[in-house]
Amino acid sequence: MIWLYALVNGLALLWGARYAWRVGLRTVIPFAMCLALLSVYCLLTPVCFYLMGRETVTGDAGYFRYVGKNIAAYYETGLFAYMVANLCFVGGFVAHHKPEETVSQVLPASCLPALRRFVVLLYGLFMAIVLVDIRLSGVSLVDVFLGTSEQALFSAPSVSNTYYFRAFADSIITTLVLYAYLGGRRSRLIALVVPAFVLFALLGFRYRLILTVLGLLLVYLFRPGRRINGWRWAWVSVTLIYFLLMITYNRWFVITGLYDRIRLNPVAYDYAVLLEQTRGSLADFNLLRYYAENPETAHDYGLSMFGYVVVQIVPRHLFPGGEKPYPSPFIDVLDKSLELPVTWARIGEASLHYGAFYAGFGWMGFVVLPGLMGWWISTAIRRNPGRVPLGFLGQVGFSLALFQFITRGYFPQFVDHFVYLFIPLWLIGSRIRKAAEPQSTIHPLHEAVH
Repeated sequence: MIWLYALVNGLALLWGARYAWRVGLRTVIPFAMCLALLSVYCLLTPVCFYLMGRETVTGDAGYFRYVGKNIAAYYETGLFAYMVANLCFVGGFVAHHKPEETVSQVLPASCLPALRRFVVLLYGLFMAIVLVDIRLSGVSLVDVFLGTSEQALFSAPSVSNTYYFRAFADSIITTLVLYAYLGGRRSRLIALVVPAFVLFALLGFRYRLILTVLGLLLVYLFRPGRRINGWRWAWVSVTLIYFLLMITYNRWFVITGLYDRIRLNPVAYDYAVLLEQTRGSLADFNLLRYYAENPETAHDYGLSMFGYVVVQIVPRHLFPGGEKPYPSPFIDVLDKSLELPVTWARIGEASLHYGAFYAGFGWMGFVVLPGLMGWWISTAIRRNPGRVPLGFLGQVGFSLALFQFITRGYFPQFVDHFVYLFIPLWLIGSRIRKAAEPQSTIHPLHEAVH
């Protein structure tokens, strides 16, 4: 039956892809992003691990050789759950979505320089907030960059004892996407990207590096006037795969200042690492095993998913003893489900969003919540029409936040990313709305940005 579940799962995703293509990929970017991620994380990766005979979440390499529980018996159950969830997700979106009827708008060339200057100003502001927070925390960014610091930024605490200020790194991502969208010169865009990438790398923000590249690629692919052909998709795919492998292999060398150990030659990479970086399905299957073998373990019915959004927002000094009640019940169950030696520290294993749905609501999480998620994404798209400049940018920002949610499965962190990604859009929104004009009113010889 496992191959039947995989087949129906694939057909459900193809149904969604066909619908997205018919209504226009540019008008449903978040939905298209979800379909691409689900195809990899919920179909290709688990099937590959099944064919390889993978029996544990963490595999058999190094210290993990003799630890972890056997999940081989749960591939079939897990793929059945994914089949149901993806059918409900696509069905929920298609049933609620209506093709855009919005009149296309563009930004006339005369307004672009002023908008780009404002974006650069925002970039400088957010960069300054992050850098000041780092410096006041007692860490020299120059020493870390030169590899002479005894403390890595990755583990350095924020001076505010929170990450509210350092999280403005997400806002930097959006300013880079905005600058690219507004037609900034490539040389100037590179001049903005390089310092941001250095900062993200030193901070250990691999996800922010990925989100930046992904946001720029979405603008490159879906801006009107660009024809989406097979060669362009192939180039983007190869570039993205290389970038993922490059930062995965070299992340710790950059964090610790061991620059001489950085490897850039793609021939030297082990491409099986891609599977390990997309193994969230194994954590989901392990949760199915853990709840089946430990029936006394309760589902938290949304406490971790929704209640901890409030916990994350409220400053820690308002909690008893100045400490927030971490980890959340979901993270606690996820860690316990791995059943690693009690003396080990947390390894940071993450489930997918479907695993979080199941931990919160049981099997209802594979049926009701995916359908509601499809409806929710459809609603967000309707409120941010892709044929309008600000709507297009809103869809790109929402897609980047969804990338984190689907691949890491922790909704409070999604909310955190969403807010910081959208701060630049909220600040520049009125200027873009005021400058945008119906496409028919722009002289065809004048440069304009959709």
